[in-house]
Amino acid sequence: MMTPFNSNGLLLLAGLCCLLPRTKTDYHEGVYNDSNIDKFQCRKVALTISNVSISLYKEMAQESRNGNILFSPLRVIAALSMLSMGDQSNASQHILEALKLNKTGLPSAEIHKCFQYLLWPILHPPQSSLLRSGSSMFINQDINLLDEFLEGAKKLYLSDVIPISFTDSRKAKAQINNYIMKKTNREILDIIKSLQSDTSLVLVNYIIWNAKIISNFNCKFVKMEDFHLGHRNSIKIPMVNSVDVYHLFRVNDLFSMVLIYSHSQSILIYFIVPDKGRMRAAEQRLTYPHFRRMVQKLSLRMVKVHMPELSLSETHNLESVMNLLGINYVLSNDHISSVIMDDKVENPSKVISKVVLTFDDKGAIPSSTSCLESSTWANVPLFQLNRPFLIFIQDSDNYAPLFLGRVVHPRN
Repeated sequence: MMTPFNSNGLLLLAGLCCLLPRTKTDYHEGVYNDSNIDKFQCRKVALTISNVSISLYKEMAQESRNGNILFSPLRVIAALSMLSMGDQSNASQHILEALKLNKTGLPSAEIHKCFQYLLWPILHPPQSSLLRSGSSMFINQDINLLDEFLEGAKKLYLSDVIPISFTDSRKAKAQINNYIMKKTNREILDIIKSLQSDTSLVLVNYIIWNAKIISNFNCKFVKMEDFHLGHRNSIKIPMVNSVDVYHLFRVNDLFSMVLIYSHSQSILIYFIVPDKGRMRAAEQRLTYPHFRRMVQKLSLRMVKVHMPELSLSETHNLESVMNLLGINYVLSNDHISSVIMDDKVENPSKVISKVVLTFDDKGAIPSSTSCLESSTWANVPLFQLNRPFLIFIQDSDNYAPLFLGRVVHPRN
């Protein structure tokens, strides 16, 4: 007889409940009680971010056809949207148009409020959460920020604002790196590699997720297995073999099998594994409506899964990221100066986004390698993440896209 499953933790990645483990009380704290925020309208903003993120991903995929890609759409778009606050020129509207946020039909003030709503859960998780995220803006101490921008950066985008002297670029770089190192408990080191002495602003966004792989059926073990990199190349990596309850189905027009992990606290994690040799075709066809249609296919079933231990870290300079979308003027000095500063400044600005994502088996109690050979699991389908795959992580309460990427090498 099959062991009954527990509704509080159904899935292989139940350890990911720590991603955003909100109780009902926690969830409605603070901004979630703000009657001035229209949650339905804010979902339009989240859906727009998701659509833009797919376009951005496709551009990244063209630039890096055979490498890992990983970024946080919510963090990237929020950083750029924050720079649109201010009324001294048309720069604000230009930025919102570049990010397609004008298509929501909302006034800019409401869009900024929606970012407060969308960012709140990841910037105020419980102390026990394995997710950490933050935004820190280092501004030249001789520059006067517009009051509206300063208030909005702190209140709406929940960003630290730190005056700093850039005269000694080496000292400024060390100060920024030490600040981020302390904020992230040493998980992000040396995020700034170089800095000019005439820099006027440095904006750093980061999101870190350390997840534990577990099995709710006490059937899990780690085995060294092949991960196929392509072109007949493979590497041996630790692969967690386990069994649990998932949503598993095929999406024919993406040539892919899809495994979805869902959680009662509104997190959806999509693992999309294209058929051999069809990754590029799947990427070209991928649209955000695919994810919306996938949700309609949700149907829990027992699945045996081989999940690689992942250790991924990506850093993006947002100027180069936005250049991929053909909107390089957004981060021009003229635009930034007119939007956030009292006086026009010709000095350069830097906007950095850092993503760290790990899945591992550390700290978990292993079970026997024979557990999957039990007759209990004889007819359970097998899903193997043993070749390049796509990953998408979403807060399904507000549709905010937290992570999007492609895993080609699980240990880079």
